[in-house]
Amino acid sequence: MNLPLIGQEVPLPKIKEICEHYRLVELWQKIERDPPQRPFKSDGCTGWVDAWKGISIYSAGFLHDLKYWAGYPGEDVSRLIADAELMIDVARLLNSTGMAETMFAGVRVGGNEKLNTPFSWGFGRR
Repeated sequence: MNLPLIGQEVPLPKIKEICEHYRLVELWQKIERDPPQRPFKSDGCTGWVDAWKGISIYSAGFLHDLKYWAGYPGEDVSRLIADAELMIDVARLLNSTGMAETMFAGVRVGGNEKLNTPFSWGFGRR
C-alpha cells in the first residue's frame, strides 16, 4: 500500500483504508468512535531516519504516528504496545534487531505525553 507522504494531511476515509489494510481494527474503531480533533499528518520516523541501509522503515514510523495521534492521555499500556509494535515492525523490515531496539528506547523516552511535544502520545487530541 502506498502511504501518504510526510506532512500530508490524511483524511478519515484514507485512515480507515490504511487501518483495514494493516488489520488495525481496534485502532480504527477508536478513531471512528471519537476522532481526534487535530488532522493527522505523519512526520515519518520522528527525528530519525526513514530508511536504513537502503531499506525504508517509513511504514513503521507512519503506523506508529497514527497510533500516537489517536491515543488518549494516560493510556500507558496502549502506548507501550504501540512502541513495541514499532520495534517489531522495524525488526521485520530490516531483518535485524539493533536499529529496532534503539528506536524502541528512543520512543519510550521521547514520546512521553508529559513532554507535550508535537509528536507525544495523544498529539491529535491536544
